[in-house]
Amino acid sequence: MKLTDTSESNFLFLAESSRREVLSTLRPIGKDDSDLDNLTELALSIFNVDGARLSLVDSDQSHVLSFCGLVGNIDIWTLEAHSIAASEPCFVVPDASGDVRFAETSAVVQAPRIRFLAIAPIHVANERVGTLSILSLKPHSEFTHEQQQKLIQLARLAGSLMELKRNSRLDETAVKKLHLEEDRNAMALEVGNVGSWVWDLKTGIFTGNKMAYSMLGLSEDSPVTGEDVFRAMHPDDFPMMKSSITRALAHDQDYAGEFRAASSGQWLLGRGRIFERDESGRPTVAVGVNINITATKNAAEKTRLLLRELNHRVKNTLAMLQSLARQTLNRTADPAEFMEAFSGRLRAISEAHTLLSDREWSGINLIDLITRQVEPYAIYDAGQMVLVGEDVILPPDHALGLGIALHELATNAAKHGAFSVAGGQVRISWEIEQGLDGSRVIIHWIEAGGPPVATPATRGLGERLIERSLDKVISSSVRLSYSESGMEAIISMPIKDNSVPEFL
Repeated sequence: MKLTDTSESNFLFLAESSRREVLSTLRPIGKDDSDLDNLTELALSIFNVDGARLSLVDSDQSHVLSFCGLVGNIDIWTLEAHSIAASEPCFVVPDASGDVRFAETSAVVQAPRIRFLAIAPIHVANERVGTLSILSLKPHSEFTHEQQQKLIQLARLAGSLMELKRNSRLDETAVKKLHLEEDRNAMALEVGNVGSWVWDLKTGIFTGNKMAYSMLGLSEDSPVTGEDVFRAMHPDDFPMMKSSITRALAHDQDYAGEFRAASSGQWLLGRGRIFERDESGRPTVAVGVNINITATKNAAEKTRLLLRELNHRVKNTLAMLQSLARQTLNRTADPAEFMEAFSGRLRAISEAHTLLSDREWSGINLIDLITRQVEPYAIYDAGQMVLVGEDVILPPDHALGLGIALHELATNAAKHGAFSVAGGQVRISWEIEQGLDGSRVIIHWIEAGGPPVATPATRGLGERLIERSLDKVISSSVRLSYSESGMEAIISMPIKDNSVPEFL
């Protein structure tokens, strides 16, 4: 064949995407492959030449995978590309001396001693991707048809060997990807607090991921059966769960149920379905998941308790409002005055309720309660109110009762006491006192700098409300006194020892 017999259009296939894709999977085979080295050495000995090489032929260069003999690793890409572009069974140059067309190739430039060359294409995955070449420093005037067939057979053997290696690498890569995907799925299940499992109904063997065993308090180091799983359930939940699973299997339905793990008490949601059946249609394999729903269960229980507490508080609040309305109405004939007085007391209860709701009715910080109820009445300067004491948490009943008392003290101070003048001041201090019957919080309300104060001739509604505000708090007391410097109040309430906030 002549080099000029190969048209440029034939060269275009070198850049085809399908061929390049196969090439990309062959390059990782590498140069130091003993099987390929054995094949080139076999070609060297069969044909008694000076060099043999096996190459992958790209669109712009050759990638030599193996070579041997006296001829070094030279660049004959042009010849290799021509040989496979023309799709000839074997490309042969018996004697290169004096051949101008052969002399124009890079082979002559780099290795002028080469006189003979024969190349057979290599096919992998139905694509011409490389060549098996033999080279000699002497001309071979007769390279017989039988010898060409042997070179073609060796090229086919090389193609088969390379395809086996390629498929092996692809399979290995696919397995690695599968393992990686399995590891990702397993990690995702663990992060999601999900235990996956497979139950062989014929043998009774139960297998699962680490989370599945951990949730049930079982060991993955020894075989686990379905009966082991049932025994791992809380005794109170076991009968219902076994009945639910049996019923689902009998009626060909998905199974779903909630149960507690006996070892930890954690709530689990189990879901499963039949995965395989035998020839008779009987279930043989079930698959499913267990999901930790303890947090959800606890939240639901907390909500239920909160609603029950809220219902109780609403009833108490309505009774309190009814009593406030009745007492305010009995003491106030003017409708406008009634609305003003009642609205203020209603706001006091509302402020306490808001604070309690923000803390899910677990209690209120004393400083927050005082600030909400008293500070709005220090109309001249916020410095008129002075707080002294370490913050404590008040239970709901304490907070509601104290809120009403503080409101009445503040409104009285705004109308007649220290808040009614710019120079007045209200000092509110408190401390925790230890006693034989437990701890108590003692709150002191002391007014100074306001108008002179005298003991009233009759007890007003405000005074009555202050004294009765803590009726629902057992063992509490309110004591009022009227000194010339200003009104004073001492409020005493029992309080738990853990009422100091954690952040203090």
